[in-house]
Amino acid sequence: MFTENPVDFIEKSSIGIHAVSPDGVIKYANQFELDILGYSKDEYIGHHVSEFQIDKDCLSAMMTKLEKFETLLNYPAKVNGKNQIKYIIYNSSVYESEGEFIHTRCFGNEVSKEIYDVFYDEYKRRA
Repeated sequence: MFTENPVDFIEKSSIGIHAVSPDGVIKYANQFELDILGYSKDEYIGHHVSEFQIDKDCLSAMMTKLEKFETLLNYPAKVNGKNQIKYIIYNSSVYESEGEFIHTRCFGNEVSKEIYDVFYDEYKRRA
C-alpha cells in the first residue's frame, strides 16, 4: 500500500521532474531537477524551456510530438545548466483535460555525454 504523501513523493524523488505549459513555460520543477541544473526556483520556474535547451531542433520535435498528445520516450537533450552543459534523457507525456493540453509531465535523468550520444544517434534515426 502506498502511504506517502504524493507531493512529498514527487518533490523528494531522485529523478528530475518538471511540468511545461503548452506555450513552453516551465510551471513546476522538483528539487532534484533544480539541483541537477544548478538553478534556484526563481531562475528556472516561469522561464521558457528554450532558455535552457541547446538543441532547438530537438526541442521543436519534442514540443511538436507533445502538441499531438504523443508520448516522448528517451529523448536526448543538451541543457544549459547554470555552470555547465548537462546531458539529459527525457520521457514526457501530456496532462490534458477534456482534450485541452494543460501541461507536460516530464521526467529526466542526467547521463554522461557518451550515453547521450547513443540516445542522440537513435533519435536522429527516428526523426
